[in-house]
Amino acid sequence: MNRQRLRRIGSFLTAAALSFALTGCSVPRIIGSVDTLLTPPRLTDDQNDIYDALSAHLSGDSMHLVYPQKGENLSAFIFCNLDADPSDEAVVFYQQTTSSTAAAPISMAVLDLVTGSWQVVSETELEGSAVEDVTLLSADGAQLLAVGLSYAGENGSSLLDIFSLQGDGMQRISSKAYQAKALGDLTGEGNDDLLLIYTQEDSEGLAEVQAGLFRWDLSAGDSADPYLLVGNCKVNPEMTRYQQLSVTAESDGSTLYLDGYRGNMMITEVLSCTMCGGEIQLINRTWSEGTITDYPQRLSLTSMDADGDGVIEIPGQTMLPGYTEEDAEILYLTQWYHRVGRRFVPQYAAYVNSLLNYQFIFPEDWVDHVSAYRDSSRNEVTFYEWKKGGAPADSALFTLRAVSTSDWRAGKVSSEYQLVASRGQIVFLARAADSGSKYALTIEEIRQQFCDLG
Repeated sequence: MNRQRLRRIGSFLTAAALSFALTGCSVPRIIGSVDTLLTPPRLTDDQNDIYDALSAHLSGDSMHLVYPQKGENLSAFIFCNLDADPSDEAVVFYQQTTSSTAAAPISMAVLDLVTGSWQVVSETELEGSAVEDVTLLSADGAQLLAVGLSYAGENGSSLLDIFSLQGDGMQRISSKAYQAKALGDLTGEGNDDLLLIYTQEDSEGLAEVQAGLFRWDLSAGDSADPYLLVGNCKVNPEMTRYQQLSVTAESDGSTLYLDGYRGNMMITEVLSCTMCGGEIQLINRTWSEGTITDYPQRLSLTSMDADGDGVIEIPGQTMLPGYTEEDAEILYLTQWYHRVGRRFVPQYAAYVNSLLNYQFIFPEDWVDHVSAYRDSSRNEVTFYEWKKGGAPADSALFTLRAVSTSDWRAGKVSSEYQLVASRGQIVFLARAADSGSKYALTIEEIRQQFCDLG
C-alpha cells in the first residue's frame, strides 16, 4: 500500500480530541496559557478577494465565516478542483447574521475565477448546526466534497453529506447519519470508501451499533445514492460514545481503530477491512463471542502512531507515583500497546501532554520510580525521583517548558533552559537539575526521549 494512499485516508481524528482531562486541568486556565504562544492566522489576498466577492453577492448582508471544527481542512476557505476545468474552485462556509434569536443556517458557496475575478457559481444551505469536518473524496477520477455536520439526529448521530459540482451547481448525492467515520481508499481499489459507525434496528426492533463499509457504485443509476453498503459487523454494545475512528493501510486492505467510551473510561476496538477472493470482509478483531476483553483503559487519550513507526498504538493510563484519586490534579503515565492477535502487547511508557501535543518517553528504569508535577501558568512540567514521603522539588531531575519562538529568540527565557525541539511558533526547552540521581538525564538524552506529536 503506497504512502499516497495512506495520506489520503481521512479519520475522525482531530488534535482537539486529545482531551484536557489527561492532566486533570482546568480547561479555561490551560487554554489561555497555551493560546498566548500562538498568533491567529490572517486571510491571504485570495481569501480576502473571495470574501469580498461573496459579500457583494449577498448584497451587503452581514455574514460571518464558519470554520470546520476538526480534520485536515480547518479553514473556512477550501480550494479544490471539483470540475473538469484546470483551475481550482473555492468553497466557503458562512452564516448570514439576522436580527432573529434563532441561529442562522450554515450555507456553502462555491466560487470560481471568471475572467480574472471570483464569482459565486453555487449556493447550498446545509442542514447541520456546525461544520465538523471537510474531506475531499476521489470517485472515478473526479473530486467530491464530503461535509460532516453536527446534526440533531437520533442516537446523537452526525450527518455526512457528499456533494458533486455539476452543470447546475453543487448537488447532494449522498447523505448518511453516523457516529464516527473514516473516509479513504480502505480497500485499495482506487476509489475512496466510507467506513461509518451507525445505529440501526435489528430484527427485533432493538437499536444495534454497526460498522459499515460503503463503496462507490453507479450501477443503480444516476438518481440513486452511489455509496452502497458492501460489508458490516457489530460493534461492542458496551461502547456507548465514540471519539475517533482512525485507519492504517495494509497490503490487502486496512486496519481501523475505534476509540470510544465504556462507562467513564475510553477503550479501543480493532476492526479490519480486507479483500478476500474479490469479496470484502469487515471484521471486528477485538470484540466478538469468545474473544478477550482486557482493553487498555484511559480517561480520554485516543489511539495514534505516537512514535512514528507507522503502526497505531493504543494507550492505557495509570496515575504517576505519589498521586491518589483525591488529588485535585493528577498526572498520568501512558502505556502504549500494539494489538497482536488476541493480545494487547505493551511497547513503551510515556508522559503525554495532550494540550501541547508532545510526549516524553520514560526510560525503562523510570517506571514506578519517577513522577512529575506541573505548573500550568508557565506551560511547564518537572520530572522528579519519587520517594515516599519525600519532597518533589528536592528530587527534581529536569523541567520541560514550552514558550513562544519570539520570546525565545528575544532572550526572554533564562539561559538555564536549552532547546529540545521546535514546532512553528512554539519551542520546547529543558532545564536539567544537578540532582546526582541515578535517574538523571543529560540534555541530549532528554532530546532523544522527547517526541513531538503535533
